[in-house]
Amino acid sequence: MLTGPRRRLAILLAIALQLGACTGGDGSPSPSAAESPTAIPSAATPSAATPVPDPLEVYRAIAAEVVAIRGLDAPSRIDPRIIDAAQLRANIEAEFEASNPAAEILLGERLLKGLGLLPADASLRDMYIDLQGSQVIGYYDPAVDELFLVSRSGGLGPIERVTYAHEFTHELQDRQFDLESLGLDEALDQGDRALAVLALVEGDAVSVQTTWMTANLSVAELAELAAGAADPEMLAVLARTPPILLETSLFPYTAGSAFVTALLAAGGYAAVDVAFANLPVSTEQVIHPEKYLAGEEPVDVSFPADLAARLGAGWTLDAQDTLGELQLRVWLRQGGVAGDVARLAAEGWGGDRVALLGGPGVNDDVVVIVIEWDTIADAAAFRVAATDAATGLSLNPVVATSGRRVVIALMPDAGAIDVRPILEALAAG
Repeated sequence: MLTGPRRRLAILLAIALQLGACTGGDGSPSPSAAESPTAIPSAATPSAATPVPDPLEVYRAIAAEVVAIRGLDAPSRIDPRIIDAAQLRANIEAEFEASNPAAEILLGERLLKGLGLLPADASLRDMYIDLQGSQVIGYYDPAVDELFLVSRSGGLGPIERVTYAHEFTHELQDRQFDLESLGLDEALDQGDRALAVLALVEGDAVSVQTTWMTANLSVAELAELAAGAADPEMLAVLARTPPILLETSLFPYTAGSAFVTALLAAGGYAAVDVAFANLPVSTEQVIHPEKYLAGEEPVDVSFPADLAARLGAGWTLDAQDTLGELQLRVWLRQGGVAGDVARLAAEGWGGDRVALLGGPGVNDDVVVIVIEWDTIADAAAFRVAATDAATGLSLNPVVATSGRRVVIALMPDAGAIDVRPILEALAAG
């Protein structure tokens, strides 16, 4: 799904820092510094009588520590560019406008609204910039090979140091794996694949960040991080962000770190390096690392070239994307399906394609989803949950099933057009 530019590799949410501080990426407690094989002794926090260290020297020391943890060659330039919150906001808006043509933003917005995931009067652009402008505390932009740190307080505390450890990992990744070549900008047409790749990239950085934090931050500094993640203004933005934007923003950090943890267990950072050459291709593979390790890939699902014409004169196929296990789960939950029920109903996903079809009149959009499931039982379970979710989102669903395939049409006006014969043909393959 289109949620904004993908090329910026950022700590998007302060809460991700808190997650990294409290867990090892898979929900388990982080190892102590003594237990960590890559632990680096922590420097004492300066007292009032201790000279304040040169920030660049601090960042250069962290860079050396991150290189030792991750085992990738360091670039020749490692100094970050420090900006304030106002400059961050200006950068985000300028980059958003440059990398997201207005027509593409409108298509992404229409698709999300057609799925019932955004309010009718919502602006995707404004919500994205609001989320990032309030939550980003640092980012690495591979398009310009530059690392930016946001200094909200003007100081050099644990938040700034942890952010640098995370973002410098991205700089190492870019030098080794060329991040711009990984397909992180496929947000409109291959959203699920792009989100899976982003999960690898961010999960790797969270893993390094967590190891560095464990070795170098005191208990008091970890508490300061947690307090920063609980800033009321930041939490207010999170509270008003629609689940589809919030969960797809959190996913690369939370599920991504669990995915990388599984790779580390299978073969250390050498296995993570291999993953950059053999990228995950779906959020299903990230959620279930065993499927990635087993090489289980999605089924290719496509629409017939004359799909729009089947609806009648004046209809056009305006956009396509792949939802994947994650976004289908979010859709079910947002439609009122209970958490565990939604999770189980989305498991067994085999592949999908979603189409946004524009009609001859105003607000005539129809969304069609074709999903292949692993088993007939998986398809039947999803059909029940999907019907409940669409009803809960005040949509008008028409559903057809054939074997392991489920086809859904979501329409603003029940009975406006007869789509059942079209759906039955799509279900039959």
